[in-house]
Amino acid sequence: MLIRVLPALNHRDHWINLCQRESPYCFVETPETLVDFQSGYLQITLLHGHIRDGREAIKYSLGARHSLAPAWALIKACNWRLDTLIAGLEALDFGSNVRDNSLLGVHTDLSVRRSFARERHIGSPSGLGLLRPLQQAPDLWDAQNLCRLLANDQFRELRGEKADTDATALLLQVLEQPPDWLGLERGGRLYLLEKRQPRASLVPDYRPPRPRLRPRRVE
Repeated sequence: MLIRVLPALNHRDHWINLCQRESPYCFVETPETLVDFQSGYLQITLLHGHIRDGREAIKYSLGARHSLAPAWALIKACNWRLDTLIAGLEALDFGSNVRDNSLLGVHTDLSVRRSFARERHIGSPSGLGLLRPLQQAPDLWDAQNLCRLLANDQFRELRGEKADTDATALLLQVLEQPPDWLGLERGGRLYLLEKRQPRASLVPDYRPPRPRLRPRRVE
């Protein structure tokens, strides 16, 4: 599992690559956003100004109940540019914090919903930096370095409080509330602490991530 931080999302191939990933979820640096495909919907969370408080992060959910086709039609109509798409969304008059809006004229089943992100803390890409692979153990296991390790699968023997501890869920927890997390190495294992309480442990492995296959093209 790799959760990317992309410089931009302004090309058809980039959208297809994202949608075909096992976890179609990424941060984008310009404009600062969190992009997430979920079932028939595309969710875009705006993270300008180093937002970490979900009460300030605006989230748009667009698409249809049973198909991603309406969302893809809108993305294509925006010439595959995320910045153009966001500018159009921000120009809509929702009239309240959350309201359905079907006036984009791209597809009759397309709806757009505007709300605030549920997560209390969300780290923006500029706040966390690019999640590049680690080459060696850092001097300090802060949240950013923990995220780099988890996002690039540079570990083995993951153990957690629960038998089904999942690396993806763990990474998202760290991303949502970075100040609460740190790592501590003992006896060859790295312990991930939330508010100084151990939540999981693993063995770091600093080998570069395996290259991913180029996704098939979708017309």
